[in-house]
Amino acid sequence: MIEHIRVLVVDDGSELTQELLLALPSAGPIRVLGPIAGAAEAIEIVRDGRADLVLVDLDRLDGRGIEIVSAIRDARADVRVLASSRISGADAATLALAAGACGLLPPQRDRSLIDVFRRAYAGELVLPAEDLPRLVDRLRGPGTLPSGPERLATLTRRECEILSGLSEGRSTTELALGLGISPLTVQSHVKNILAKLGVHTKVEAVRMVWQHGLGSFTRTA
Repeated sequence: MIEHIRVLVVDDGSELTQELLLALPSAGPIRVLGPIAGAAEAIEIVRDGRADLVLVDLDRLDGRGIEIVSAIRDARADVRVLASSRISGADAATLALAAGACGLLPPQRDRSLIDVFRRAYAGELVLPAEDLPRLVDRLRGPGTLPSGPERLATLTRRECEILSGLSEGRSTTELALGLGISPLTVQSHVKNILAKLGVHTKVEAVRMVWQHGLGSFTRTA
């Protein structure tokens, strides 16, 4: 596990940064950087290897939060981007995921954020559990990947179980405990899932499930 995760805050103010600095232990594994105002500087910092994860505030006065998430992801498809918003419900999360974010920062400002940032850095989906049903309804629709159903059909029963758990927002540890296997075994299955689906991240795999559904493709072996 990485010793420190450097979280770069992109915001047009300092409130979110100050909240994180107050909530997280100063000598802990999360280092808060910024804030910086726009996407161009964020992309430069990530390209230079000076940040591991980007956190974009969607509640900006200029309303450009989603645009910034999209710009960062377009420039650096391999960087993890989290969004933050005080607006409750699935609206902000839906927009953030559509723009390429791997999730939405929970409203709690406490030490639980350490696990949130670790999960986001690992490429896991980070979303409020209460918003998942509405998100599935909103993001499921006509697929943009014509081979999605065929690729989902290649998954084994175990791989379907793991992908289903990921789509429900479960972490690698939670999946391992629930299935009675080791986290390393879960990670191995995830690698196979990504290869079969032709995607690069767990978030992309979950989007495919939401677009096409998984139930009709569940295998018995």
